[in-house]
This record gives sequence, structure tokens and C-alpha cells, in this order.
Amino acid sequence: MPWHPVFVVLCAIWIACELWIDRRRSGPDARRGDDGTLRLLHLAVPGALALAVVLSLLHAWPLPQQFAMPLFRGGIAAMAAGIALRAWSVRVLAEHFTVDVAIRPGHRLVRHGPYRLLRHPAYSGLLLTLLGFALALGDGWAWLAVALPVAPAFARRIRVEEAMLREAFPDEYPDYARATWRLLPWLW
Repeated sequence: MPWHPVFVVLCAIWIACELWIDRRRSGPDARRGDDGTLRLLHLAVPGALALAVVLSLLHAWPLPQQFAMPLFRGGIAAMAAGIALRAWSVRVLAEHFTVDVAIRPGHRLVRHGPYRLLRHPAYSGLLLTLLGFALALGDGWAWLAVALPVAPAFARRIRVEEAMLREAFPDEYPDYARATWRLLPWLW
């Protein structure tokens, strides 16, 4: 079931979106402070996905058959929602979105669209997509293979970004941070 045409097409759309996003760099006039987190994400995410696929092909910890179709559908829905949230987040930030942790000249703090509720909705979308992918594979170890390496990578990246945002917007960002969720509504 994981290699259903809907799953394959959704994966192709996801890859195309990620390639589009990865081309968005900050340029020479930006102040950067990545601290190696982009490289960490570029290692953690593909590595976790590859491991999840291998584990699902080995049927390492197959989920009960009676739940296979509902979990597959839930995974597909989560992937689609995650891709949409990530794309929306990038579009709302417009020229201020880059894969680099950077502050550009004229940078402003965005508080509309998905940023009204979440400080890092592009990461929320990617996390939802990743977990949906693992769920659609139908293997418990696949889900853990995605969640365990990716969660600390996101946490580190978010800490670095938030430090830069607090420095760039010392008056606005603390209020914004108190009024919004970091990554997961009602959790973090």
C-alpha cells in the first residue's frame, strides 16, 4: 500500500516543493547565523526518510492489518496538509524566507497568515509531512526512524533562529513569542 500512486505523486510534489524552497538563499547583504543547522537538517531529514523506507520494506514492525488503510489515509492527509502549510508559510514570508538563518536589510516581523498562531509554521508543515510519510509507510519503526533524528535537529534550528530574531527585534519578538506557539499548537 505505501507505493500507491497517490503516495508516489504526493512524494513527487513534496520533493518539487522542497527543491523550490532550498533555492531560496539570503544573499550577500544579509546577516547570517546558521551555526551548522542547515547542514544538520540536510543530513537528518533525508537520512531519516531513507531509514524509514528501508525499515518499512523489511517489515520491521508492521502495524496491525486492520489499521493499515486508515493509517495510510491519515498519513496521506498529514502529508498533504504539511506540504500545504509549508508552502503557505514560505509564500507569506515572501522575500524574507530563506533556508539560511538570516536577517535581511528591511526585514520585518511577520504576524499574519500561519504566523498568527505559530512562530515556525514552515517547520511545522515539514514535520507534519515527515510524520505523515512515515505513517503512510505502515511500519512503527519507520515512524520512530523519522521522529527521533528529526526532532532534535528542528529543536536546535529553532533555538538558533529564535536567538537571531530576539536580537533583530528586541522589542517585538518577546511579545510575539508569548502570544504564539513555537512549532506545535498546545504542545510547544
